[in-house]
Amino acid sequence: MSKLEMFPLLFVSFAIYAALTLIQGGGGWTEGVITTLPLYSKDAWTIRWGDLFIVGSMALLFIELVRATKTGTASITNHLLSFLLFIAVLLCFILAPGFGNSVFFIFLTMTLLDPMAGFIVTTVSARRDLGVADRSGLLG
Repeated sequence: MSKLEMFPLLFVSFAIYAALTLIQGGGGWTEGVITTLPLYSKDAWTIRWGDLFIVGSMALLFIELVRATKTGTASITNHLLSFLLFIAVLLCFILAPGFGNSVFFIFLTMTLLDPMAGFIVTTVSARRDLGVADRSGLLG
């Protein structure tokens, strides 16, 4: 696993959110309307920048979860860095102006799920691999 694969991908989302919040002078950019689409039900679906941010972050979370299936030192490092990212995001949510909104809170929960799921998936994968190796007679 390369050093780039140890890097938590949700940091990219965090950097984008922080940059836009600092440039715009607050988290109001999340409320900006991208488009409104009429639906067959006669409802109108309004897509906002915050919605796009969450969908993009969910895609990165999915990639992180797939990457969590690999075991090794690099994977453990990724989980540790992801947990540190969660702490930074939590502090921004609590302390920094422009970060205390629903869009960022949903992102905060994603940064919590990343290391939790990563540790669980890695542990289960390692136990499964150990069990397979044990049954094959390699461990004793």
